[in-house]
Amino acid sequence: MIRNLIRCKRVTKEDYEKVMAIFPPSEIYNGGDYLPDYFHMLIDMPNNEMYAAVIGDKFVGFTLMTTVDDRRSIVTRAGRVSKEYAGKGIAGMMLKWMDKGSPLYRPEVLWHKTIGNTTHSPLPQLINKGIYNKIVEQDLRFYDTCKGTLQNKYNVIINSNENPSFKAESIDEKVLGEILASTDHKPYLFPENEIVSDDVPFMAIKSNAPLIVSKRTTVVVSDLNCPQRTLLSISNFWQAPIGMVLNFNVYGCVSENSKEHLILHFAKFLGRPMSEYILLRAISSHGTSWTFLKEPWNNLVSKEPNFMGKV
Repeated sequence: MIRNLIRCKRVTKEDYEKVMAIFPPSEIYNGGDYLPDYFHMLIDMPNNEMYAAVIGDKFVGFTLMTTVDDRRSIVTRAGRVSKEYAGKGIAGMMLKWMDKGSPLYRPEVLWHKTIGNTTHSPLPQLINKGIYNKIVEQDLRFYDTCKGTLQNKYNVIINSNENPSFKAESIDEKVLGEILASTDHKPYLFPENEIVSDDVPFMAIKSNAPLIVSKRTTVVVSDLNCPQRTLLSISNFWQAPIGMVLNFNVYGCVSENSKEHLILHFAKFLGRPMSEYILLRAISSHGTSWTFLKEPWNNLVSKEPNFMGKV
């Protein structure tokens, strides 16, 4: 049996090429794979561990385990299995490495959490079968534009800003932690007690703030003094085979008055090196209207549900 041939190996920085060779990144998430660009940043983060399924000297599977929620939850992501061994149960085998009696079992872990959409993940089907508990359902939209259009349009918006009194500010992990601990803001921003950043679901607790904010993270908040009107957005970015991808999560009061908030947030992004093609992954609570984006994010590529589940 193939199960007897596979061993579990902790991945190191020197294994980068072997991991990338498991499955062509250009064929993962329609060319939006983050692992080639994120690999070295993720492996340096203290709450991340990478493991490979190995046969002989060949990597045939990969999984990334991220520990959150005061070490009570593990999030599995970036999984992949080589085409040669597809359909042989390797993905399920790697998940079972966390079961009791297996090499990656952690007795303190209460939940295994994951995120997935209808296109690239079996999670919706697993929720329907009762295998995973659904935590929350969000809206996931894809918009695209090009670098020149983005810069030109936002220069126009900045020069014609009609609401200078609207207060939006970029915040660090300390302020984010205070918001997560605030009993005034949490019911409006995080009613399910969960916050997602970079496709990692976190409990909305103060101790997660340093894990949410990475080198690629921007957090912007507006109207902080009025919890019912507070808007908080989190973005991360990576250079994917398809081009630059901006992952953008929004919480709280989204409205037509969000223009200055978005100006500040996207201005932080515009200051970074990027490719000519840019894809925006916009994620928000179910039913949010995105008409406030207007140009240059007016080319809606696709829309689908995005699920968060745990078991």
